[in-house]
Amino acid sequence: MNTLSLFASFAASTLLLAFCGSAYAADNNDSPAYKQCMDASGGVTANMLDCMAADIKLQDARLNKGYKVAMAAIEADKKGQLQNVQRMWIKYRDANCGFVRSLTGGTIDSLNAGSCVLEMTRTRAQELENLVGP
Repeated sequence: MNTLSLFASFAASTLLLAFCGSAYAADNNDSPAYKQCMDASGGVTANMLDCMAADIKLQDARLNKGYKVAMAAIEADKKGQLQNVQRMWIKYRDANCGFVRSLTGGTIDSLNAGSCVLEMTRTRAQELENLVGP
């Protein structure tokens, strides 16, 4: 790999991390259980992925519940629209996080992709919950 290609690869990775954050940067939206799991992971990729998978499962259940509640609460003529929006959101999340998974070819990609899925699912769950209020 020539110097220019190496620099371009490094620059792209640096920009990605600047936009996406590190593979794990605790934020105020992380559950205490997730923070504890990540802290106990020892920085071991497999352990961190296990923590992410467990929290993704919880956030996905939250998202599904929010979707069902929203579908039950909105007017009948809006149900098809919400269903279409949700399907498009799933395709976007999967494509976006799939792209993140392919960027460098290193193990950081799996962590960044897991973080991407977790954050996007958490955010979408909150959006769906906000459709019907508290």
